[in-house]
Amino acid sequence: MHNDAPVYLCELVCLYQPTRTLRSANNNMLEVKGTRTKAGDCSFAVAAASLWNNLPTVIKTCDNLTSFKRLLKTHFFVSHINVIRHEHY
Repeated sequence: MHNDAPVYLCELVCLYQPTRTLRSANNNMLEVKGTRTKAGDCSFAVAAASLWNNLPTVIKTCDNLTSFKRLLKTHFFVSHINVIRHEHY
């Protein structure tokens, strides 16, 4: 989102541009391209956009790479712990 990624990856994803003014317009969302196959759903462009869009806004709007990494690591750790707890109950 801050032009820190390699060009070849940036070319695969696009910022979501709603046709109308929506509250979600400034949530740093990526456009999820429609596909017709499971293989298409697993492509980098679709999977990356879906994963990014599901992150909490505080992570997506982070303006510092170190903080972004820390928040992302914590988010995935907590998510994983919640999955493990859910499997045991």
